[in-house]
Amino acid sequence: MTPKEQRQAIFRFSTQLFLVLSVGLAIHWSLLSLNHFQPKDAFLLRAYGFNFVLAWAIVSLIFWFYNAVRTYVGFLFLAGSTVKILVFFLVFRPIYLQDGQITLLESGGFFVPYLIALFMETRALARFLIK
Repeated sequence: MTPKEQRQAIFRFSTQLFLVLSVGLAIHWSLLSLNHFQPKDAFLLRAYGFNFVLAWAIVSLIFWFYNAVRTYVGFLFLAGSTVKILVFFLVFRPIYLQDGQITLLESGGFFVPYLIALFMETRALARFLIK
């Protein structure tokens, strides 16, 4: 893959990820508001932003360095997912535990965008590897 094709693939993925996460955020925010929850209590903007940045970084690094790490793509993908979970435990969990417990609202606030981003990463990498 040429550098130009790599940049195009990263741009395409970034655009798709941003659009899907934006729609996910809008739906998530609306559902919480309709059920009389405060969306900001779940730190939705931080969680969606965090998942966008890390998903973008993981896929971009794999696209960019694919020729050098061709046999380690799966390990890099798993390492990226591990980093996202570690950041959850190091950054988000202490924020969620300020009141002494992690509610379903808070768990959903992190794991819904995590799963959306994970799906988009998997889809992009699968399409990339098939080529």
